[in-house]
Amino acid sequence: MFELIGRDEIGAIHVASMEILERVGVLIKHAEALKILEEAGATVDKKKEIVKIPEYLVREALRKTPSRDLLRARNPKYNILIGDGNSYFTNAFGAHYTIDLETGERRSATVKDLDDFTLLSDYFSTVDYVKPNIMPQEISQDVLQQEMALSMFKNTEKHCSVLALTPEGFRDVIEMSKIYAGGEEEFIKNPSLIDTGFNNVPPLKYSEDIIDMVLECAKYGIPFDISTGALASASGPVTLAGMIVQGIAENHAVVVLTQLVGPGTPIMWGSCGTILDQRHGTAAYGAPENGLIHAAFVQMARYYGIPYYGAAGVIDSKAADPQAAYENMLNVLVATLAGADVVHDAVYGILEAGITASYEMFAMSNEICGAVKRVAKGMRVTKETLAVDIIEAVGHDKNHLTSDEALAFTKKHLLEEIWQPWITDRTSRPDWESRGSKDMVQRAREKAKKILETHKVEPLDKDVEAGMRKIIERRVKKRN
Repeated sequence: MFELIGRDEIGAIHVASMEILERVGVLIKHAEALKILEEAGATVDKKKEIVKIPEYLVREALRKTPSRDLLRARNPKYNILIGDGNSYFTNAFGAHYTIDLETGERRSATVKDLDDFTLLSDYFSTVDYVKPNIMPQEISQDVLQQEMALSMFKNTEKHCSVLALTPEGFRDVIEMSKIYAGGEEEFIKNPSLIDTGFNNVPPLKYSEDIIDMVLECAKYGIPFDISTGALASASGPVTLAGMIVQGIAENHAVVVLTQLVGPGTPIMWGSCGTILDQRHGTAAYGAPENGLIHAAFVQMARYYGIPYYGAAGVIDSKAADPQAAYENMLNVLVATLAGADVVHDAVYGILEAGITASYEMFAMSNEICGAVKRVAKGMRVTKETLAVDIIEAVGHDKNHLTSDEALAFTKKHLLEEIWQPWITDRTSRPDWESRGSKDMVQRAREKAKKILETHKVEPLDKDVEAGMRKIIERRVKKRN
Protein backbone atom coordinates (compact mmCIF):
# COMPACT_ATOMS: atom_id res chain seq x y z
CA MET A 1 0.00 0.00 0.00
CA PHE A 2 1.28 3.43 -0.96
CA GLU A 3 1.72 5.73 2.06
CA LEU A 4 2.60 9.35 1.35
CA ILE A 5 2.81 10.78 4.87
CA GLY A 6 4.27 9.47 8.12
CA ARG A 7 2.76 9.09 11.57
CA ASP A 8 4.09 12.41 12.83
CA GLU A 9 2.77 14.20 9.72
CA ILE A 10 -0.66 12.64 10.24
CA GLY A 11 -0.65 13.96 13.80
CA ALA A 12 0.42 17.43 12.66
CA ILE A 13 -2.31 17.58 10.03
CA HIS A 14 -4.92 16.51 12.57
CA VAL A 15 -3.84 19.15 15.09
CA ALA A 16 -3.87 21.88 12.44
CA SER A 17 -7.34 20.84 11.24
CA MET A 18 -8.75 20.95 14.76
CA GLU A 19 -7.15 24.36 15.22
CA ILE A 20 -8.97 25.62 12.11
CA LEU A 21 -12.30 24.24 13.36
CA GLU A 22 -11.90 25.75 16.82
CA ARG A 23 -10.25 29.10 15.94
CA VAL A 24 -11.56 29.99 12.46
CA GLY A 25 -14.74 27.92 12.27
CA VAL A 26 -17.04 27.13 9.37
CA LEU A 27 -19.72 29.40 7.92
CA ILE A 28 -23.04 27.53 7.84
CA LYS A 29 -25.95 29.50 6.42
CA HIS A 30 -28.65 27.49 8.18
CA ALA A 31 -30.36 28.64 11.39
CA GLU A 32 -31.57 25.19 12.47
CA ALA A 33 -28.12 23.64 11.98
CA LEU A 34 -26.47 26.42 13.96
CA LYS A 35 -28.93 25.88 16.80
CA ILE A 36 -28.25 22.13 16.84
CA LEU A 37 -24.49 22.70 16.92
CA GLU A 38 -24.69 25.36 19.62
CA GLU A 39 -26.83 23.18 21.86
CA ALA A 40 -24.26 20.40 21.46
CA GLY A 41 -21.42 22.62 22.70
CA ALA A 42 -20.10 24.48 19.66
CA THR A 43 -19.54 28.24 19.72
CA VAL A 44 -21.88 30.02 17.31
CA ASP A 45 -21.78 33.59 16.04
CA LYS A 46 -25.38 33.89 14.83
CA LYS A 47 -24.83 37.22 13.11
CA LYS A 48 -21.89 35.98 11.03
CA GLU A 49 -23.34 32.40 10.87
CA ILE A 50 -19.96 30.97 11.85
CA VAL A 51 -19.69 27.89 14.06
CA LYS A 52 -16.51 26.92 15.91
CA ILE A 53 -16.42 23.23 16.79
CA PRO A 54 -14.32 21.78 19.63
CA GLU A 55 -12.35 18.60 19.06
CA TYR A 56 -14.38 16.55 21.52
CA LEU A 57 -17.48 16.98 19.31
CA VAL A 58 -15.49 15.70 16.34
CA ARG A 59 -14.33 12.66 18.32
CA GLU A 60 -17.89 11.90 19.46
CA ALA A 61 -19.21 12.21 15.90
CA LEU A 62 -16.53 9.94 14.47
CA ARG A 63 -17.39 7.27 17.04
CA LYS A 64 -20.98 7.30 15.75
CA THR A 65 -20.01 7.23 12.06
CA PRO A 66 -19.92 3.69 10.62
CA SER A 67 -16.56 2.48 9.34
CA ARG A 68 -18.41 0.29 6.84
CA ASP A 69 -21.55 0.75 4.80
CA LEU A 70 -23.47 -1.72 2.64
CA LEU A 71 -24.64 0.01 -0.53
CA ARG A 72 -27.62 -1.98 -1.75
CA ALA A 73 -28.55 -2.58 -5.37
CA ARG A 74 -31.78 -3.53 -7.13
CA ASN A 75 -30.04 -6.82 -7.91
CA PRO A 76 -28.42 -7.99 -4.64
CA LYS A 77 -25.47 -9.54 -6.50
CA TYR A 78 -24.27 -5.95 -7.02
CA ASN A 79 -24.37 -5.01 -3.32
CA ILE A 80 -21.02 -3.62 -2.14
CA LEU A 81 -19.62 -3.14 1.34
CA ILE A 82 -17.76 0.17 1.48
CA GLY A 83 -14.90 -0.06 3.96
CA ASP A 84 -14.18 -3.77 3.51
CA GLY A 85 -10.61 -3.15 2.33
CA ASN A 86 -11.37 -3.04 -1.41
CA SER A 87 -11.34 0.01 -3.68
CA TYR A 88 -14.67 0.46 -5.45
CA PHE A 89 -14.98 2.51 -8.64
CA THR A 90 -17.76 4.75 -9.90
CA ASN A 91 -18.29 6.17 -13.35
CA ALA A 92 -18.11 9.91 -13.99
CA PHE A 93 -20.63 12.61 -13.13
CA GLY A 94 -22.47 15.51 -14.72
CA ALA A 95 -21.56 16.16 -18.36
CA HIS A 96 -23.53 18.95 -20.06
CA TYR A 97 -22.38 18.01 -23.58
CA THR A 98 -21.80 14.77 -25.46
CA ILE A 99 -19.61 13.73 -28.37
CA ASP A 100 -22.24 12.07 -30.56
CA LEU A 101 -21.46 8.38 -31.06
CA GLU A 102 -22.58 8.47 -34.71
CA THR A 103 -21.48 11.88 -35.99
CA GLY A 104 -18.53 12.65 -33.71
CA GLU A 105 -19.92 16.16 -33.22
CA ARG A 106 -20.19 17.87 -29.83
CA ARG A 107 -23.81 18.59 -28.85
CA SER A 108 -25.97 19.20 -25.78
CA ALA A 109 -26.40 16.12 -23.61
CA THR A 110 -29.83 14.48 -23.45
CA VAL A 111 -31.84 12.02 -21.36
CA LYS A 112 -31.08 9.42 -24.04
CA ASP A 113 -27.38 9.94 -23.33
CA LEU A 114 -28.02 9.43 -19.61
CA ASP A 115 -29.94 6.23 -20.45
CA ASP A 116 -27.05 5.01 -22.61
CA PHE A 117 -24.21 5.90 -20.23
CA THR A 118 -26.11 4.28 -17.37
CA LEU A 119 -26.59 1.15 -19.48
CA LEU A 120 -22.86 1.09 -20.25
CA SER A 121 -22.16 1.52 -16.53
CA ASP A 122 -24.38 -1.47 -15.86
CA TYR A 123 -22.36 -3.50 -18.38
CA PHE A 124 -18.82 -2.42 -17.45
CA SER A 125 -17.49 -4.68 -14.70
CA THR A 126 -15.15 -1.94 -13.47
CA VAL A 127 -18.11 0.28 -12.46
CA ASP A 128 -19.09 -0.93 -9.00
CA TYR A 129 -21.88 1.57 -8.50
CA VAL A 130 -23.44 4.17 -10.74
CA LYS A 131 -23.36 7.97 -10.76
CA PRO A 132 -25.42 10.16 -13.14
CA ASN A 133 -22.95 10.54 -16.01
CA ILE A 134 -25.10 13.13 -17.80
CA MET A 135 -26.97 16.31 -16.88
CA PRO A 136 -29.68 16.33 -19.59
CA GLN A 137 -30.00 19.80 -21.03
CA GLU A 138 -33.56 19.50 -22.38
CA ILE A 139 -35.04 18.92 -18.90
CA SER A 140 -36.44 21.73 -16.76
CA GLN A 141 -34.41 22.34 -13.59
CA ASP A 142 -37.37 21.73 -11.28
CA VAL A 143 -37.68 18.10 -12.42
CA LEU A 144 -34.06 17.46 -13.43
CA GLN A 145 -33.10 15.44 -10.33
CA GLN A 146 -36.28 13.38 -10.60
CA GLU A 147 -35.92 12.58 -14.32
CA MET A 148 -32.28 11.67 -13.80
CA ALA A 149 -33.14 9.32 -10.94
CA LEU A 150 -35.82 7.60 -13.03
CA SER A 151 -33.41 7.14 -15.94
CA MET A 152 -30.85 5.52 -13.64
CA PHE A 153 -33.37 3.29 -11.86
CA LYS A 154 -34.53 2.02 -15.26
CA ASN A 155 -31.15 1.38 -16.85
CA THR A 156 -29.05 -0.34 -14.20
CA GLU A 157 -29.47 -3.07 -11.62
CA LYS A 158 -26.46 -1.73 -9.69
CA HIS A 159 -26.57 0.69 -6.76
CA CYS A 160 -27.55 4.22 -7.84
CA SER A 161 -26.03 7.41 -6.45
CA VAL A 162 -28.68 10.07 -7.06
CA LEU A 163 -28.25 13.78 -7.69
CA ALA A 164 -29.12 16.25 -4.91
CA LEU A 165 -29.38 19.79 -6.27
CA THR A 166 -32.28 21.36 -4.42
CA PRO A 167 -34.11 20.31 -1.23
CA GLU A 168 -37.49 20.12 -3.03
CA GLY A 169 -36.17 17.97 -5.86
CA PHE A 170 -34.20 15.76 -3.50
CA ARG A 171 -37.30 15.11 -1.40
CA ASP A 172 -39.10 14.02 -4.57
CA VAL A 173 -36.23 11.63 -5.34
CA ILE A 174 -36.53 10.18 -1.84
CA GLU A 175 -40.25 9.61 -2.45
CA MET A 176 -39.40 7.91 -5.75
CA SER A 177 -36.82 5.79 -3.94
CA LYS A 178 -39.47 4.63 -1.50
CA ILE A 179 -41.46 3.28 -4.45
CA TYR A 180 -38.26 1.75 -5.88
CA ALA A 181 -37.63 0.02 -2.54
CA GLY A 182 -41.14 -1.43 -2.40
CA GLY A 183 -42.74 1.09 -0.05
CA GLU A 184 -41.85 3.56 2.69
CA GLU A 185 -41.39 0.87 5.33
CA GLU A 186 -38.90 -1.02 3.16
CA PHE A 187 -37.02 2.16 2.37
CA ILE A 188 -36.76 3.10 6.04
CA LYS A 189 -35.31 -0.38 6.69
CA ASN A 190 -32.88 -0.07 3.76
CA PRO A 191 -32.14 3.61 3.02
CA SER A 192 -28.80 2.59 1.50
CA LEU A 193 -30.65 1.59 -1.67
CA ILE A 194 -29.55 5.06 -2.79
CA ASP A 195 -26.82 7.45 -1.78
CA THR A 196 -25.91 11.00 -2.75
CA GLY A 197 -23.08 13.48 -2.37
CA PHE A 198 -22.29 17.06 -1.44
CA ASN A 199 -19.43 19.51 -1.93
CA ASN A 200 -18.96 22.55 0.24
CA VAL A 201 -18.48 26.09 -1.03
CA PRO A 202 -14.79 26.58 -0.23
CA PRO A 203 -13.22 28.03 1.70
CA LEU A 204 -14.93 26.88 4.91
CA LYS A 205 -18.60 27.44 4.17
CA TYR A 206 -21.85 25.63 3.34
CA SER A 207 -25.00 26.92 1.67
CA GLU A 208 -28.47 26.59 3.17
CA ASP A 209 -29.58 24.15 0.45
CA ILE A 210 -26.67 21.77 1.03
CA ILE A 211 -27.29 21.70 4.78
CA ASP A 212 -31.03 21.15 4.18
CA MET A 213 -30.22 18.06 2.11
CA VAL A 214 -27.60 16.82 4.59
CA LEU A 215 -30.29 16.99 7.29
CA GLU A 216 -32.67 15.07 5.03
CA CYS A 217 -30.07 12.30 4.71
CA ALA A 218 -29.57 12.27 8.49
CA LYS A 219 -33.35 12.00 8.99
CA TYR A 220 -33.53 8.73 7.01
CA GLY A 221 -29.97 7.44 7.43
CA ILE A 222 -29.29 7.81 3.69
CA PRO A 223 -25.55 7.35 2.99
CA PHE A 224 -23.77 10.30 1.44
CA ASP A 225 -20.30 11.50 0.57
CA ILE A 226 -19.01 14.84 1.77
CA SER A 227 -16.04 16.12 -0.20
CA THR A 228 -14.08 19.33 -0.13
CA GLY A 229 -14.05 21.02 -3.51
CA ALA A 230 -11.18 23.41 -2.88
CA LEU A 231 -8.60 24.39 -5.52
CA ALA A 232 -5.04 24.76 -4.27
CA SER A 233 -3.89 28.40 -4.61
CA ALA A 234 -7.48 29.64 -5.17
CA SER A 235 -10.17 28.49 -2.73
CA GLY A 236 -7.55 26.62 -0.69
CA PRO A 237 -3.88 27.12 0.20
CA VAL A 238 -1.28 26.51 -2.49
CA THR A 239 0.44 23.94 -0.28
CA LEU A 240 -0.97 20.43 -0.49
CA ALA A 241 -0.70 19.98 3.28
CA GLY A 242 -2.74 23.17 3.74
CA MET A 243 -5.34 21.85 1.30
CA ILE A 244 -5.69 18.71 3.39
CA VAL A 245 -6.00 20.70 6.63
CA GLN A 246 -8.74 22.95 5.24
CA GLY A 247 -10.59 20.02 3.68
CA ILE A 248 -10.62 18.04 6.91
CA ALA A 249 -12.08 21.00 8.80
CA GLU A 250 -14.77 21.46 6.12
CA ASN A 251 -15.70 17.77 6.04
CA HIS A 252 -15.72 17.30 9.81
CA ALA A 253 -18.21 20.12 10.31
CA VAL A 254 -20.78 18.09 8.35
CA VAL A 255 -19.83 14.84 10.09
CA VAL A 256 -20.52 16.46 13.46
CA LEU A 257 -23.86 17.95 12.36
CA THR A 258 -25.01 14.71 10.74
CA GLN A 259 -24.24 12.52 13.73
CA LEU A 260 -26.00 14.94 16.08
CA VAL A 261 -29.18 14.68 14.00
CA GLY A 262 -29.02 11.07 12.78
CA PRO A 263 -26.52 9.02 14.78
CA GLY A 264 -25.12 6.18 12.68
CA THR A 265 -25.83 7.80 9.31
CA PRO A 266 -23.16 6.43 6.94
CA ILE A 267 -20.76 9.03 5.53
CA MET A 268 -18.02 8.67 2.94
CA TRP A 269 -15.47 11.39 3.51
CA GLY A 270 -13.00 12.87 1.09
CA SER A 271 -12.03 15.23 -1.71
CA CYS A 272 -13.16 16.42 -5.10
CA GLY A 273 -10.58 19.19 -4.98
CA THR A 274 -7.38 19.66 -6.96
CA ILE A 275 -4.99 22.46 -7.95
CA LEU A 276 -5.55 25.64 -9.91
CA ASP A 277 -3.24 25.97 -12.91
CA GLN A 278 -2.14 29.57 -12.39
CA ARG A 279 -1.00 29.88 -16.01
CA HIS A 280 -4.50 29.41 -17.39
CA GLY A 281 -6.83 30.02 -14.43
CA THR A 282 -8.30 26.51 -14.77
CA ALA A 283 -8.79 23.60 -12.38
CA ALA A 284 -6.22 20.90 -13.26
CA TYR A 285 -7.83 17.59 -12.34
CA GLY A 286 -5.43 15.49 -14.38
CA ALA A 287 -2.44 16.92 -12.52
CA PRO A 288 -0.22 14.55 -10.51
CA GLU A 289 -0.87 16.66 -7.40
CA ASN A 290 -4.47 15.44 -7.51
CA GLY A 291 -3.26 11.91 -6.83
CA LEU A 292 -1.07 13.11 -3.97
CA ILE A 293 -4.03 14.93 -2.39
CA HIS A 294 -6.04 11.71 -2.48
CA ALA A 295 -3.17 9.62 -1.09
CA ALA A 296 -2.79 11.92 1.92
CA PHE A 297 -6.55 12.14 2.47
CA VAL A 298 -6.80 8.33 2.42
CA GLN A 299 -4.34 8.12 5.30
CA MET A 300 -6.24 10.75 7.24
CA ALA A 301 -9.54 8.93 6.64
CA ARG A 302 -7.93 5.74 7.96
CA TYR A 303 -6.74 7.69 11.02
CA TYR A 304 -10.32 8.85 11.66
CA GLY A 305 -11.86 5.43 10.93
CA ILE A 306 -14.15 6.70 8.18
CA PRO A 307 -14.44 5.44 4.57
CA TYR A 308 -12.59 7.56 2.02
CA TYR A 309 -14.22 8.83 -1.19
CA GLY A 310 -12.22 10.76 -3.77
CA ALA A 311 -12.69 11.99 -7.34
CA ALA A 312 -9.44 10.66 -8.76
CA GLY A 313 -10.02 9.88 -12.43
CA VAL A 314 -10.98 13.25 -13.88
CA ILE A 315 -9.56 14.15 -17.31
CA ASP A 316 -8.57 17.64 -18.49
CA SER A 317 -8.00 16.62 -22.12
CA LYS A 318 -10.53 17.76 -24.75
CA ALA A 319 -10.29 14.50 -26.71
CA ALA A 320 -10.06 10.76 -26.10
CA ASP A 321 -6.30 10.85 -26.68
CA PRO A 322 -3.00 9.93 -24.98
CA GLN A 323 -3.33 12.86 -22.55
CA ALA A 324 -6.78 11.62 -21.50
CA ALA A 325 -5.42 8.10 -21.00
CA TYR A 326 -2.44 9.08 -18.85
CA GLU A 327 -4.47 11.53 -16.77
CA ASN A 328 -7.10 8.90 -16.07
CA MET A 329 -4.56 6.17 -15.32
CA LEU A 330 -2.20 8.20 -13.13
CA ASN A 331 -4.51 9.43 -10.41
CA VAL A 332 -6.81 6.39 -10.34
CA LEU A 333 -3.75 4.19 -9.83
CA VAL A 334 -2.32 6.39 -7.06
CA ALA A 335 -5.65 6.62 -5.21
CA THR A 336 -6.26 2.88 -5.53
CA LEU A 337 -2.78 1.89 -4.36
CA ALA A 338 -3.17 4.31 -1.43
CA GLY A 339 -6.28 2.34 -0.41
CA ALA A 340 -9.19 4.66 -1.28
CA ASP A 341 -12.49 2.98 -0.39
CA VAL A 342 -14.27 4.69 -3.30
CA VAL A 343 -12.48 6.05 -6.34
CA HIS A 344 -15.13 8.37 -7.74
CA ASP A 345 -14.80 9.29 -11.44
CA ALA A 346 -12.47 6.32 -11.94
CA VAL A 347 -14.22 4.96 -15.03
CA TYR A 348 -14.26 8.42 -16.50
CA GLY A 349 -16.14 8.91 -19.73
CA ILE A 350 -16.12 12.71 -19.65
CA LEU A 351 -13.61 15.12 -21.20
CA GLU A 352 -12.79 18.74 -20.30
CA ALA A 353 -12.93 18.11 -16.54
CA GLY A 354 -16.55 17.04 -16.42
CA ILE A 355 -18.05 18.99 -19.31
CA THR A 356 -18.28 16.76 -22.41
CA ALA A 357 -19.19 13.07 -22.31
CA SER A 358 -17.40 10.70 -24.66
CA TYR A 359 -18.61 7.17 -25.33
CA GLU A 360 -15.18 6.24 -26.65
CA MET A 361 -13.40 7.56 -23.57
CA PHE A 362 -15.82 5.70 -21.33
CA ALA A 363 -14.91 2.41 -23.02
CA MET A 364 -11.21 3.27 -22.88
CA SER A 365 -11.44 4.20 -19.21
CA ASN A 366 -13.10 0.87 -18.48
CA GLU A 367 -10.01 -0.75 -19.99
CA ILE A 368 -7.66 1.45 -17.97
CA CYS A 369 -9.52 0.73 -14.74
CA GLY A 370 -9.50 -2.99 -15.45
CA ALA A 371 -5.71 -2.82 -15.53
CA VAL A 372 -5.63 -0.72 -12.33
CA LYS A 373 -7.83 -3.23 -10.52
CA ARG A 374 -5.51 -6.02 -11.62
CA VAL A 375 -2.47 -4.17 -10.24
CA ALA A 376 -4.31 -3.50 -6.98
CA LYS A 377 -5.19 -7.18 -6.62
CA GLY A 378 -1.51 -8.00 -6.39
CA MET A 379 0.06 -11.47 -6.42
CA ARG A 380 -1.12 -14.67 -4.77
CA VAL A 381 1.73 -16.55 -3.11
CA THR A 382 0.57 -19.98 -1.91
CA LYS A 383 1.97 -23.48 -2.07
CA GLU A 384 -0.12 -24.06 -5.20
CA THR A 385 0.71 -20.81 -7.00
CA LEU A 386 4.45 -21.30 -6.39
CA ALA A 387 3.94 -24.13 -8.91
CA VAL A 388 6.93 -26.30 -7.92
CA ASP A 389 5.23 -29.53 -9.01
CA ILE A 390 4.19 -28.02 -12.34
CA ILE A 391 7.67 -26.64 -13.01
CA GLU A 392 9.05 -30.11 -12.25
CA ALA A 393 6.49 -31.81 -14.51
CA VAL A 394 7.42 -29.55 -17.43
CA GLY A 395 11.11 -30.10 -16.79
CA HIS A 396 13.61 -29.22 -19.50
CA ASP A 397 12.15 -30.77 -22.63
CA LYS A 398 8.55 -29.48 -22.59
CA ASN A 399 6.95 -26.08 -22.00
CA HIS A 400 3.73 -24.88 -20.46
CA LEU A 401 1.89 -25.17 -23.78
CA THR A 402 2.86 -28.79 -24.45
CA SER A 403 2.56 -30.34 -20.99
CA ASP A 404 -0.87 -31.73 -20.10
CA GLU A 405 -0.30 -30.99 -16.41
CA ALA A 406 0.75 -27.42 -17.16
CA LEU A 407 -2.19 -26.83 -19.47
CA ALA A 408 -4.60 -27.98 -16.78
CA PHE A 409 -2.86 -25.70 -14.29
CA THR A 410 -3.09 -22.78 -16.72
CA LYS A 411 -6.78 -23.41 -17.33
CA LYS A 412 -7.42 -23.38 -13.60
CA HIS A 413 -5.56 -20.14 -12.85
CA LEU A 414 -5.53 -18.13 -16.09
CA LEU A 415 -8.46 -15.78 -15.50
CA GLU A 416 -7.50 -15.19 -11.88
CA GLU A 417 -3.87 -14.41 -12.66
CA ILE A 418 -3.86 -12.67 -16.04
CA TRP A 419 -5.98 -9.64 -16.91
CA GLN A 420 -7.97 -10.05 -20.13
CA PRO A 421 -8.29 -6.72 -21.98
CA TRP A 422 -11.09 -6.32 -24.49
CA ILE A 423 -10.15 -3.33 -26.66
CA THR A 424 -6.36 -3.29 -26.19
CA ASP A 425 -4.68 -4.66 -29.34
CA ARG A 426 -1.93 -7.24 -28.79
CA THR A 427 -2.02 -8.88 -32.21
CA SER A 428 0.77 -8.89 -34.79
CA ARG A 429 0.94 -5.98 -37.23
CA PRO A 430 -0.33 -8.13 -40.16
CA ASP A 431 -3.35 -9.20 -38.08
CA TRP A 432 -3.99 -5.61 -36.97
CA GLU A 433 -3.78 -4.37 -40.56
CA SER A 434 -6.10 -7.13 -41.77
CA ARG A 435 -8.71 -5.86 -39.29
CA GLY A 436 -8.57 -2.33 -40.69
CA SER A 437 -5.61 -0.84 -38.74
CA LYS A 438 -8.04 0.59 -36.18
CA ASP A 439 -6.70 2.67 -33.32
CA MET A 440 -7.99 2.36 -29.77
CA VAL A 441 -10.57 5.13 -30.17
CA GLN A 442 -12.12 3.36 -33.16
CA ARG A 443 -12.18 0.04 -31.33
CA ALA A 444 -13.75 1.72 -28.28
CA ARG A 445 -16.45 3.31 -30.44
CA GLU A 446 -17.36 -0.05 -31.96
CA LYS A 447 -17.44 -1.72 -28.57
CA ALA A 448 -19.71 0.95 -27.09
CA LYS A 449 -22.10 0.67 -30.02
CA LYS A 450 -22.27 -3.11 -29.70
CA ILE A 451 -22.98 -2.95 -25.96
CA LEU A 452 -25.79 -0.43 -26.45
CA GLU A 453 -27.32 -2.62 -29.15
CA THR A 454 -27.22 -5.85 -27.15
CA HIS A 455 -27.04 -5.24 -23.39
CA LYS A 456 -30.35 -5.42 -21.52
CA VAL A 457 -31.26 -4.92 -17.87
CA GLU A 458 -34.22 -6.32 -15.97
CA PRO A 459 -36.97 -3.73 -16.60
CA LEU A 460 -38.58 -1.87 -13.74
CA ASP A 461 -42.02 -3.05 -12.71
CA LYS A 462 -44.56 -0.97 -14.67
CA ASP A 463 -46.40 0.09 -11.53
CA VAL A 464 -43.12 1.19 -9.92
CA GLU A 465 -42.21 3.30 -12.94
CA ALA A 466 -45.74 4.74 -13.12
CA GLY A 467 -45.61 5.70 -9.45
CA MET A 468 -42.33 7.53 -9.98
CA ARG A 469 -43.70 9.28 -13.03
CA LYS A 470 -46.65 10.58 -10.97
CA ILE A 471 -44.25 12.28 -8.57
CA ILE A 472 -42.58 14.04 -11.50
CA GLU A 473 -45.94 15.07 -12.99
CA ARG A 474 -47.03 16.43 -9.62
CA ARG A 475 -43.93 18.65 -9.49
CA VAL A 476 -44.64 19.90 -13.04
CA LYS A 477 -48.19 20.84 -12.02
CA LYS A 478 -46.87 22.79 -9.03
CA ARG A 479 -44.59 24.72 -11.37
CA ASN A 480 -47.44 25.62 -13.69
